[in-house]
Amino acid sequence: MRWWPGLILVVIGLVPRAASAELDLTLGGRIQSNIRYRPSETLVGDFYDRRVLADGFARNEHILKLKANATTERFAGIIDVDLVWLGFARTATLDDLSLREVDEPVRIEAQSAYLEGIDLFVEGLDLRVGYQIINWGVADQFNPTNNLNADDLEDRLLFGTQQSNLMARLDYAVTDNITFSGALVPIFRPALLPSSAPLAVGAVDRLPHLDVDFRRRLHAEAAASENFGYPTLVDDALIQLPEPTAENMQFMLRAATVIFEQDLSLSYYYGRSDFPVPIDNFTQQLMGQQCNPSNAMDCIDGTLGTTVTLAYPKMQVTGLNLTGEVDLLGWASESIAPIGYRMEVGVYFPRQQRLAMRQSEIVILGQTRPAGEYAYPDGERPLVLDDTPFAKWTLGLDYTFNEHVYVNVMWVHGLADEFGAGDFFSDGKVVREGGVTSDPDTTNTCALVDQNGDECAREVLRNRIGDYLVAGVDLRFMDGNLLFRMFTILELTGYTEDLYRRSLGRRITNSFSPLSPEGFSAVLFPELSYNFGQGLELAVGALFELGKSYTKFGEAAAGGNVGWFRGVYNF
Repeated sequence: MRWWPGLILVVIGLVPRAASAELDLTLGGRIQSNIRYRPSETLVGDFYDRRVLADGFARNEHILKLKANATTERFAGIIDVDLVWLGFARTATLDDLSLREVDEPVRIEAQSAYLEGIDLFVEGLDLRVGYQIINWGVADQFNPTNNLNADDLEDRLLFGTQQSNLMARLDYAVTDNITFSGALVPIFRPALLPSSAPLAVGAVDRLPHLDVDFRRRLHAEAAASENFGYPTLVDDALIQLPEPTAENMQFMLRAATVIFEQDLSLSYYYGRSDFPVPIDNFTQQLMGQQCNPSNAMDCIDGTLGTTVTLAYPKMQVTGLNLTGEVDLLGWASESIAPIGYRMEVGVYFPRQQRLAMRQSEIVILGQTRPAGEYAYPDGERPLVLDDTPFAKWTLGLDYTFNEHVYVNVMWVHGLADEFGAGDFFSDGKVVREGGVTSDPDTTNTCALVDQNGDECAREVLRNRIGDYLVAGVDLRFMDGNLLFRMFTILELTGYTEDLYRRSLGRRITNSFSPLSPEGFSAVLFPELSYNFGQGLELAVGALFELGKSYTKFGEAAAGGNVGWFRGVYNF
């Protein structure tokens, strides 16, 4: 990569220098290898729409990180870029074997590339412009007030990482304890998703509509179409990004201070969610019989293929961050250290979003549904996101017992991909599994008779905003060089099943406790690493995702279990 020396020189050359100022240049980096193995395949969908994550080696990634910091007394230029070898050839044809870019794919990830000046015009006024990450959250990895940078979930082992973006950041220190800050983001970036994300598209039963009655009707209609040989599936999911205009710029304001040795900050964000919601469905009928390769009697006559368009809803967020230490038992013994705490709360104000449902002409058993927009029961496009405010937070405690043991415990209310009102404060559910009942005292044919779905629709539901117990422990041995870390996330939300029971003549609700087999969902993340010194560290571990297929961590789109190895050399 011959452009590297030139790029570093450009960064150095952009740093303003007074005649008497001395330039301090620091170069560094890292070499890292990540190897991962998936012990069993993960799949979703029927034979006509099967989506699979194959077993075997799931990641073969090698990273060269290069850093350059050029600083003077008042100015600095920073660059931090990763050169990533993906390790899997994309060879598909004989011609590809002569293309090195196909046989040896490489990508570049810019972590930082910015200029910074301090005490500009007046003392205490600092400016930073360029590609950067602004982390104004205080919680460990789960940060509901960090909305300037889009989430980076491409590597699911790196919880809480974010993507760099072009920003202008201004900080003004009024006193040593009071700082006002602002940041402007001209161009929106969406969240990066893991390779398992496309499996979620196969879950067509997870209807996004807020109206319960409308969902039941759609479940019944989909079941009826499938019974007549035309199942519904998602052919494509399109992304509609905001235009790069002044109207779509994001910004954030923050005020920070220290009160009684506790760090306090208030913030306001205006922008968009970096996770999309559906705004348009277009369904068309595709003719052509298909049969299950494993069962020649299991056939369909065609499909109702849907193209979904996703967009990023606008939102505003007010944030409160508080962090510090509490010395509860210091009076009893000097050997008892203070307990660290972190509180991060974001109150979200989303913009309402409705879904347009359109279709081409559809003919099933001689019955024709005309082309056009769906005949909504109340004449209005259904809501998939309302404007009810909701909160997300992380409350955490951490304690260092001695040089060998460190413990961190958090209550996380809402993960990064959860959006919309619905928790133990307010109503609001998401469909985790849907369709028509398979109870012995009724049959799927009820969907042909009960077009409203009241007597046949079945759903497994969960609050839109989940609750999680996150706990981690570090155990150090051999002068601190050997580290065993166990990290776990236990979902505390619980699930409910809503269905019609014909023997009772009414709908019923079954509740699944988070500790029951039906409601249990968790992540286990053990890791063992050894620091050899002089920059070399090796680590092995595993990621276990547990739960039923409709749960947060048991679903196929979560990616399944994986074992991993990592080697790092810092220089």
